[in-house]
Amino acid sequence: MDIEIEYLPLSEIVEADSNPKDHDIGQIYQSIKRFGFTQPIMMNENTGKLLAGHGRLQTLQQMKQAGEKTPNRIKEKDDEWLVPVLKGISFEDDMEAQAYLIADNRLTELGGWNTGELVETLQDLIEGGLDLDGVGYDFDDLESMVNQIDDTGIFDVDVIPDADDEETSVKIVVGRYRFSIEPENFYTWEEKISEMLGSRDSDEFVEWIQEALGFK
Repeated sequence: MDIEIEYLPLSEIVEADSNPKDHDIGQIYQSIKRFGFTQPIMMNENTGKLLAGHGRLQTLQQMKQAGEKTPNRIKEKDDEWLVPVLKGISFEDDMEAQAYLIADNRLTELGGWNTGELVETLQDLIEGGLDLDGVGYDFDDLESMVNQIDDTGIFDVDVIPDADDEETSVKIVVGRYRFSIEPENFYTWEEKISEMLGSRDSDEFVEWIQEALGFK
């Protein structure tokens, strides 16, 4: 049987008999509010019950009951929400279907994250003027991840051009805090610290900054 997407009434979609996975309905709600309903739920053709998408289904049910506006990509007909459902998938028996349900939830948990890249990406979103609603991370999460990164991950040490170079500003990044200062002011400060340290070594500069900010 070919896989296809069919819009079914929300009230007629039945959950699996057993689903041991807990869902953060609040986070799913924020995601659907911001991005719309982007991932169809999956039905077992043998039983007519869900294989995947229980958290999204429960969130839609609560939104409908609360009188929320119909989310993007959810259709509406005669006051009924129509939900995109992936059909055409079946298994040999109910036990195999239950095994898939667990695998679908578990496998996404096993991959982990590259914390450094994640922090940088979230910072870029914030710097671009976007908020983190519906992303699954908030500012407290970001701050916690920054604190977990080792010293070299908190400060990116780049070779800074000489003051003679045409540069409009110098960007300073400390965790999720980013700001720019005039090059002249930066180089004046750099010269003072160099004289105090007796060195212009980048590693020594970073170590001094970390100590000054209380990270060491």
